[in-house]
Amino acid sequence: MLVLHGIVPSAFGQGIVIPLVKNTDGNIADSSNYRGITLSPVISKIFELLMMDMVKDKLISSDLQFGFKPNSSCSHAILALQAGVKHICDSGGTATLCALDISKAFDRVNFYGLFKILVDCLFPKCFIDLLLDWFSKCISCVRWNGILSSPFAMCAGVRQGGLLSPALFAMYIDKLIQLLKSSGLGCRYNDTYIGCLCYADDIVLISHSVTVMQKMLRLCDVFSADLDVKFNTTKSVAMRIGPRYDAVCADLTLSGGIIQYVPSLKYLGVCIKAYRTFVCNFDHVKAKFYRTFNCIYAKSYAGNSELITVELLRSCCLPVLLYAVESLIFRARDINSLNNCINVAVAKIFHVSFGDNVDFIRQMTGLTSLRTLICDRRSSFISKLHQSSLFRPLMPLFYDRMFLFVS
Repeated sequence: MLVLHGIVPSAFGQGIVIPLVKNTDGNIADSSNYRGITLSPVISKIFELLMMDMVKDKLISSDLQFGFKPNSSCSHAILALQAGVKHICDSGGTATLCALDISKAFDRVNFYGLFKILVDCLFPKCFIDLLLDWFSKCISCVRWNGILSSPFAMCAGVRQGGLLSPALFAMYIDKLIQLLKSSGLGCRYNDTYIGCLCYADDIVLISHSVTVMQKMLRLCDVFSADLDVKFNTTKSVAMRIGPRYDAVCADLTLSGGIIQYVPSLKYLGVCIKAYRTFVCNFDHVKAKFYRTFNCIYAKSYAGNSELITVELLRSCCLPVLLYAVESLIFRARDINSLNNCINVAVAKIFHVSFGDNVDFIRQMTGLTSLRTLICDRRSSFISKLHQSSLFRPLMPLFYDRMFLFVS
């Protein structure tokens, strides 16, 4: 009946917004450091599942959008970025990267811009009518320290926490990918376009020159004006990788502001350095590992059980070191440096010195060498890439280098 008449109960539009800190190392007194997650009625989420099943053949987006999809992860986006940079550097060029930040991306989605996209994608009229009625009834309040604010109407944005929201947002951002791809601007390997990579609202542009990058940014301005998207130039950054990575270049502009060149940028949790080749900095990874381990050790030390601490190390600390490792091409010294983090932790748990003692303990407790762990994860990861229409043609760019550090 709801689908037939294109209406939903008013209660479906009610929600409670929970502010969550984005960056625990940042300023928690800054409102921009919070992300609002909306708690919705359970029955409305069940209905969303039914709606998704009804239009699942139309809720599709570009292969260059890696977020909110099965069999797609941050590792895939990072690998595609490496492939694009490697292609440009191998041809003797210097890759120009631009990481774009969208202000309040989910919260600023224009309802009518979204409806136009759905109409263009030939969504059923009953589905669009339902969303139109549903969005018109969206009312939320903020919960802070157990206190609820006064309710307010939601005039824009898709709810973070909604089941349909990720797919709708991906289609919204997909217009930027289509615009850039159709222009022919940006990195391309043979017939495969990899000039614009997205993971939800994390966008990185890749080009072989600063001039081309500026043309791509002008198209971003066109996209911004069409769909009321606001790019934050103070958080958007540019960087170059290749033989002329340190050369002084012309300013890049977006939305009337200048994008700063930086010596390193963080994309999806991976810190990439401006250098002659694609190189990552793992200092923040090691710092997070030690911070996590010290918290665990301080709690488990009183229990006088080294094996419990080892299991906590395996389940809570190792994932920090292993994040996205299957997609990264490491230098041998980076592997040794990360592996040494485990050695330090083991030595502290068992009160032993470095060397044969630590190696023996790791062998007995099953704390495998980091090289072996990475190799196992990478083998599984690479074997699945052959199923991807995007990565299959890109294989020659990285396949021969993925296992180099093993030798």
